Amino acid sequence: MFVTLSSEARECRLYAEHCADRARLQSDPQLRKDYLEMQRRWLALARSYEFAEELEFLSAVEARNKETRRIFEDAAA
Repeated sequence: MFVTLSSEARECRLYAEHCADRARLQSDPQLRKDYLEMQRRWLALARSYEFAEELEFLSAVEARNKETRRIFEDAAA
């Protein structure tokens, strides 16, 4: 729905990318697993920020729609 990401979500995605890069470089399977888990958590946090932004946007749209409906109803009365 959104074309641009917030700075928080963008930063989380950059950290996730960094973790994925580090995981690819690891020869130790446990370290690779740990970096991939960190990547998963950064991506989950990014999605959480994006979801909150979508809710905020949709709430603002609904508030504008409610006000518009009230104006039309008042004009019709």
